[in-house]
Amino acid sequence: MYQLYGDGIHDDTAAIQEMIDSGVCEVSLPAPKKHYLISKPLELPSNFRLVLPRYAVIKLADQSNCVMVRNKMVKDHAKRLPEFVYHAAPHHPHIWGYVDDYSPDAPCQNIELCGGIWDCNNMNQIPNPEQSRDFSVREFYGYGIFFYNVKNLKVSSLTVKDPSMYAITLDTVTYFTVEDITFDFNMGNPIPLNMDGVHIDGNCHYGMVRNLKGACYDDLVAINAHEGTHGPITNIEIDGLYAENCHSAVRLLLVSERIENIHISNVFGTYYQYMVGITKFYEGETTGYFDSITVENVYAAKSKGVYHKEKPYPRTPESALPYVYIQSDTDLRTLTVRSLHRREKNVPKETVYVGKTAVVERLILDDITTKNETGKPMPLLYNKGTIKYLSVKDVDADGDEVILNEGTIENL
Repeated sequence: MYQLYGDGIHDDTAAIQEMIDSGVCEVSLPAPKKHYLISKPLELPSNFRLVLPRYAVIKLADQSNCVMVRNKMVKDHAKRLPEFVYHAAPHHPHIWGYVDDYSPDAPCQNIELCGGIWDCNNMNQIPNPEQSRDFSVREFYGYGIFFYNVKNLKVSSLTVKDPSMYAITLDTVTYFTVEDITFDFNMGNPIPLNMDGVHIDGNCHYGMVRNLKGACYDDLVAINAHEGTHGPITNIEIDGLYAENCHSAVRLLLVSERIENIHISNVFGTYYQYMVGITKFYEGETTGYFDSITVENVYAAKSKGVYHKEKPYPRTPESALPYVYIQSDTDLRTLTVRSLHRREKNVPKETVYVGKTAVVERLILDDITTKNETGKPMPLLYNKGTIKYLSVKDVDADGDEVILNEGTIENL
């Protein structure tokens, strides 16, 4: 019924969706004359693969104010998420309520998205609600690609350009692979902040995130158990992060949930906020915990960064957080940092920092070298909390202090 134009002028949404809904298991779009233009989310059903030529552009039309692609919705407004999800943070309805239109009893399975340059065209959408504080458009939460309640998912070999907030968001997804992704972030609307690369929300398990390239204006990978549907995140491997002058490589975040069995390896580049952050959602005590976190094969440093004077997040090089940052009041069972080699020319923040009142049951530091070219002190480990067991092996801080302890180390 619908014509596929690919001329960058006519709306291709209906034609592409018609092909997706035709009952086939795979649709491979041809190379467009210019680029595809869509104005509504493309919805992928179970047992389906959508393929674009690797460098074919598909662009979100001006003022569409929606995600570009998501899994097929089964609407059931009678089956809502528990009320605590909505009342936990009423100022974040785009985060806490975004799955309201999905039935939690209708999961999808076996979905693959491959290829293309997905241009979210953020400067021609309404401003990012996280920054503008305008949540009046319920459909718009600033994500580029979004999957919820999917088993067996693969997103690969594509570029996400200029999202309003997170490029790729997963929630309640199991057995997933996100690989060979390039981030092309240029502008922020209204400012370039709060723009993650791969954002993994609660109840995600058994995943591989691999080979990500390009700087983001927030976490390259965020593992945030206290966002979305709230819940544990377990058994995730992150392998191969490459970015220059990026906000951060990986952030792990919780409040009352747990994050377990996370392996982060092969991190390269420069990061201005932190390299890895083990954090919570807000200040104060939490009941959740982290366990079995491994960070290894890191060849990265701090950068002077993109520091914004605009509210609500003024930043300067001096306010940047430590390289491996363990926030105060954090319960961390086991952390291993191995084969980390840092050559620092810009910001001499400590390499591993344990915040005040944080408790780390077991901290392993092995095969770590740091070289400080800033002329200011840069301790390898700065402890303000409690470390119950600390193992330090084959480390070289090149004249800086190996351990600066203002807290408690029970067993060294």
